[in-house]
Amino acid sequence: MHGVVSVLEEPHFSQVSPKLADLKRKFGVGSPQATAVPHFSYHVAPEYDIEKLKAVLVETAVTTPPFTVKTTGIGIFPGKLPVLYIPVARTPELQTLHTALWSRLRAVTRAPLDYYSPPNWFPHITLGHSDITPENLGVIVIWLNRQSLAWDVQVTNLTLLHDNGKQHVPLHRAALQG
Repeated sequence: MHGVVSVLEEPHFSQVSPKLADLKRKFGVGSPQATAVPHFSYHVAPEYDIEKLKAVLVETAVTTPPFTVKTTGIGIFPGKLPVLYIPVARTPELQTLHTALWSRLRAVTRAPLDYYSPPNWFPHITLGHSDITPENLGVIVIWLNRQSLAWDVQVTNLTLLHDNGKQHVPLHRAALQG
């Protein structure tokens, strides 16, 4: 699986990584190696025409200036294995970027995940998935509730990540320059 994302910059990159390690150490959950590149996603698909995708990222990045988004709190995508995340507030700049990417990426992939389409998209930074259960969710949420998660995050890049099943691997990065 591949995704077009914005990777967090410092200091937020370093604020997420220890939380992932703490989830593993304190609660035995989380796969820090799988989420070790703290990010939020715009578009995810099983495969892309990589060269065309790189061109879309560069073309979009050179016309998009860096901007700031806010995060706060804890979110839960419910289910048999709940997903814990930090919500990212939609701003006009973030919404404009996401819509432009979806429009441009139609030509470079088939079968993108509909969850990330403009009407369904919920920007977030994943903290835990795959091994959190309804039984251990409460104690983890109590712990996360004590963490500082209200941030002003600089959005400075568009990055292609590949999830190889074990970890996220950055394949291409375009700096926002507009």
